[in-house]
Amino acid sequence: MEDARPRYSKRLRSGTRRRYQDDGISDDEIEGKRTFDLEEKLQSSRFTSDRVKRMEGKDFSLEYIQREGLRDPIIFEKPDGLGIKMPDPDFSVNDVKVYVGSRRVVDVMDVTTQKGIEMSMAQWRRYYETPPSQREKLYNVISLEFSHTKLENLVKRPASVDIIDWVDNMWPRHLKERQRDSTNAIIDMQYPKVQKYCLMSVQGCYTDFHIDFGGTSVWYHILRGGKVFWLIPPTPQNLELYENWVLSGKQGDIFLGDKATDCQRIELKQGYTFLIPSGWIHAVYTPCDTLVFGGNFLHSFNIPMQLHIYNIEDRTRVPAKFRYPFYYEMCWYVLERYLYSLTNTSHLTPEFQKYSLGIGLKRDPTTCPDSSLNGHIKEEGRDDEEDDDDDDKEEEEEEEEEAAATPPAKPGVKVHLTPFELEGLWNLLGKLESLPSHKKCVPAGIHNAPALLHDIRTLLQEHANDIPKLSYTGIPIVKWPKRPSWYQPPPPPSPVGRPRVSGTAPLPRPVKPPSSMSVLRRRRVRCKRCEACLRTECGDCNFCRDMKKFGGPGKLKQTCVLRQCLAPGLPLSAACEVCGEGNQEPGETPVFSLTLMECSNCAQIAHPSCLKVSGEGVVNKDLPSCWECPKCVLGKDSESESSGSDDDSVASASSLSPADPASEKRSHREGVGVGEGDEGGGGGGGGGEQEAGRGPGGAAQEADKIGEEQNVAFEA
Repeated sequence: MEDARPRYSKRLRSGTRRRYQDDGISDDEIEGKRTFDLEEKLQSSRFTSDRVKRMEGKDFSLEYIQREGLRDPIIFEKPDGLGIKMPDPDFSVNDVKVYVGSRRVVDVMDVTTQKGIEMSMAQWRRYYETPPSQREKLYNVISLEFSHTKLENLVKRPASVDIIDWVDNMWPRHLKERQRDSTNAIIDMQYPKVQKYCLMSVQGCYTDFHIDFGGTSVWYHILRGGKVFWLIPPTPQNLELYENWVLSGKQGDIFLGDKATDCQRIELKQGYTFLIPSGWIHAVYTPCDTLVFGGNFLHSFNIPMQLHIYNIEDRTRVPAKFRYPFYYEMCWYVLERYLYSLTNTSHLTPEFQKYSLGIGLKRDPTTCPDSSLNGHIKEEGRDDEEDDDDDDKEEEEEEEEEAAATPPAKPGVKVHLTPFELEGLWNLLGKLESLPSHKKCVPAGIHNAPALLHDIRTLLQEHANDIPKLSYTGIPIVKWPKRPSWYQPPPPPSPVGRPRVSGTAPLPRPVKPPSSMSVLRRRRVRCKRCEACLRTECGDCNFCRDMKKFGGPGKLKQTCVLRQCLAPGLPLSAACEVCGEGNQEPGETPVFSLTLMECSNCAQIAHPSCLKVSGEGVVNKDLPSCWECPKCVLGKDSESESSGSDDDSVASASSLSPADPASEKRSHREGVGVGEGDEGGGGGGGGGEQEAGRGPGGAAQEADKIGEEQNVAFEA
């Protein structure tokens, strides 16, 4: 009888620890392919645990989070009551490209190898709109953070998430307001930019089991398509199993859901909204082309799990690039914000107090010209009622200034912390105290870190006996004071760049005059008919290995050596330099006198009939629309005649030294023709044919040079 236990491949192979990237999280690259049967995992009846809750949006409130702590995954089949805002369901990947920019570089995962590459949004749109039957590989975009783009205004996450997200409530708000860069470049990042992601997955995509970075929770809305999730609860046993599985490097051989306890498979349909709590291990499959909006957030109701996941990332050596940005800096600000909200004591620097808390913030008459600080002048034609209105307005503005500087807590009113917050803040305090000095990561906005730790410890001791029932108020403890209407945030920082010594101007780069051949190379385009144009990339040559889609840096920007066009032609925009007209129409009978020809010497493009020069040009039979124009042929003939007379005067010397280097060089230069004889015409064969095509002819050395320079620089 067949063994009922799940079977795993016992094939031994070398491998590296793998990391994954999904729903705004990312890990590093992996090698190898999976050996388990994914189709069997989709149909299996083993994953029937029942930990996922189904709720209505109106019930997902702050009071619910205070009571339950956001411990179990939640599905909302309808968006009603959640407070979310989404584009119409017909919103497409092309629309995403329009809103974030066609040049925006996105991280793309190769589903087969789980390796990451980069594409522009324009390249990704072309791939995504390719019919499924024509896609050679499966690619998945799962980390396009679109805050500070035009797309940001079309997407709003659940209202309760806005209330509890540390980025909005703990991180100094004036720093977030200074953010200008729409990418996730850490050098320009002013805050943890992980709140809004767009996920674009094609049919058949699969992301193996992972935990979202830093123990963040996830909100997830299916705009189009659908997803299948396998969910594993973050019990101590399952988390230990996950950590060992990651370190083993054998993720492709083992489906973690087979070994874990209480794994559940669920299907998310179009229009569903999903919340994944901190620490939940999950894998994702895409049954059809799908567009998802989601995001990550830290909160105060499961801090121990968030810290535990961060420790797992430390032990599994997740690179800093793929972790929650400014994690410990955020932890310091969390303690400071709770301390200020409950005791009116701030350990922020004066600048941070001014711009984030409003302490000491005064109206600046230079930025507010209509301010009452400029004086009150009664203009002609204004009556006393208007003056009274102005007085009322001044009083309102003064009240706004006072409100901005007023501490949030009310004296005599006892605020109770929830058990989840109390436990989490104790864990946070212990973690920051235990860190060595070089890893404490105290942010610039904290004035006195030791005093902050001392004060928060005293505060937590005072709240040790808080009554849980009185803490479920539905009102957040930490929130920013209201700003006056005239407030203007400080300007963003200047772009980060290499400092220039004052008084020195940048040295201009020497401009190299372009040769005729380099001009020729830039103008030529693919024929799209030859054998090379119809090939696929080899994936092995230097140019292929440099391409981003093969995992390279993309610096060379050259086509595969096997795909370099054998007969590059003139572009459709080419025009005669004499008459200004273009080439013949494709359907017309070809007439040589009306065909645009490009000279291989002077690079002039013209119709043969437009050149009023006696004599004939020499056509290159190997390269379309290429010749040596009559002017260059006549110039070469006259040079040959003059050099011939010189040769007569030194005939005796030449006969005595036939290997004279100067004579050899001159004869080589004079012998460069286009199609002159069998030897010259075949010179472009060998090397030139492997590059962009055969050279225009002539001596072998010149043909090789032309063949190399005609290598059309097509973007791979």
